Amino acid sequence: MSIRGYTQQDALREVEQAQREGRVPHLEQADLTRVDLRGVDLSGGDMHEADFSDADLRDAYLCGAYLHRANMSGTNLIKTNLSKATMTGVNLVGANLLGANLSRADLRDTDLGGVNLSGANLKGAYLIQANLLGVDLSQADLSGADLTGANLSGANLSGADLSQANLSHTVMAGTLLSNANLTGAILKNADARQANFSSANLARVNLNSANFSKSILLSAYICEASLIGTNMVEADLRLANLSGANMNRVYLFNANLEGAKLLHATLYKANLLHANLRKADLSRCNLSEANLSGALLEG
Repeated sequence: MSIRGYTQQDALREVEQAQREGRVPHLEQADLTRVDLRGVDLSGGDMHEADFSDADLRDAYLCGAYLHRANMSGTNLIKTNLSKATMTGVNLVGANLLGANLSRADLRDTDLGGVNLSGANLKGAYLIQANLLGVDLSQADLSGADLTGANLSGANLSGADLSQANLSHTVMAGTLLSNANLTGAILKNADARQANFSSANLARVNLNSANFSKSILLSAYICEASLIGTNMVEADLRLANLSGANMNRVYLFNANLEGAKLLHATLYKANLLHANLRKADLSRCNLSEANLSGALLEG
């Protein structure tokens, strides 16, 4: 039975019948506004363009569900299992996804603006070109996720796991990433102006040609990272560990590197004009053809 654009009563009848018969539900374009579907198993169901606005789907199972262009605005999705679900173009404005499982879910071009994803499982999720403006992703698992071109401006990613994630061409202006794990992540050409990476782990990260101007990387661990051509003008790198980093042609004009560790780092043709290098460890650091005019080195 296929419920396409049918009433809420018919849609709920289909849910019950599908459960009795042990099959996946067909709820294309169905009206499920404000319904209570807590703990219900809708895995694998076709629910594209269905209206779940203000519905309660806490602890429900929608694994592998097809939810293309569904309306889930204001939906309660706390601890809902949406792993491997297709959620392209879904409206999630105002939805609560606290602790939800979105591992390997397809969220390309999805608007998640202002959504609560704190502690959510987004491991291996596809978030290409997604809108994550101001989203709470604190302590979320985004390891291996593809966020290419996503908008993360003003988002809270403190303590999040972004290891091996693809963040190339993302907009992260003013984003909070303190204590986040970005080991092996790709941030090539990312716009991270004024972002906060305090105490974050950026080991072996690719930051080539990224814009980190005025960003905060206080006590960040950036060992063996690649920062070729990266814009770090006026960045705060105090006490940061950049040992073994490739910083060729990096722009560090007026940057603060006081107490930073640059052991074995390569800064060929780097621009350190007026940079603060007081108490920095430059042991075995390659500064060939670097511009150190006006840099503070004493102390």
